[in-house]
Amino acid sequence: MPTSHKHSFLCGCDTTQHVAHAEPARPARRRFVGLSLAVSAAGGLGLGAMHAQVHANAMPAPLPAGTPDEALAKLMAGNARYLKLELTSFQQDYEVLRTHTSESQSPFAAILACSDSRVPVELIFDQSIGRIFTVRVAGNVAASPVIASLEYAVEALKVRALMVLGHSQCGAVKAAIANKDVPGQVTALYPYMRPALVNSPTPEYRAVVMQNAIEQAKVLSASSPVISHRIRTGELKVRAAIYDVETGKVELL
Repeated sequence: MPTSHKHSFLCGCDTTQHVAHAEPARPARRRFVGLSLAVSAAGGLGLGAMHAQVHANAMPAPLPAGTPDEALAKLMAGNARYLKLELTSFQQDYEVLRTHTSESQSPFAAILACSDSRVPVELIFDQSIGRIFTVRVAGNVAASPVIASLEYAVEALKVRALMVLGHSQCGAVKAAIANKDVPGQVTALYPYMRPALVNSPTPEYRAVVMQNAIEQAKVLSASSPVISHRIRTGELKVRAAIYDVETGKVELL
């Protein structure tokens, strides 16, 4: 008897009939599985796209090179936000920023500031990772290693603005005014600040702080061929400024 006409010994049903009903179900199952996979894939792509969009939104747009005046304007606009407590830098995804700046940097400005802990440079200008190149030393003095660091920012990183930032209540300037011998290396800073003591319009402390920032800016502009060349070509602007630790305001000098 042909196989197609055999009956099942267990249930007495026609095997041919059973197979005929079972076979069409397989393509249906395949269609169902395929549909499920397609939906899953689409969902995965959707989530991936959403994830990418979140990270794209978290990463600030690249800064254009701009002009020296535009770079200074960015700094002052950031300080204005800081004064109003409307900081935008903390809204950025710092993990994304670290990833995008791990191999290179492109700051738009460099700042020579005092090492005083009350002068958090990035914060007072509302800037985050990779935005500004900062060199800090007591009294914001333009010593040789400082100049070398800033030359790198100007020549290699192409910053458009270089700010020398003095600040109120500067202990280094107070020490230079007092001109007292103290232990360690602090007195080595005095000669760098002496021009401010000589050229200040008044001996008043704040005036000396302001004059010191101006004198250090002059040193940077005149003593470095790299910096002076960029100034002559219009690619860089050097400005002195003072930061008030009580009010948080930065004032250009």
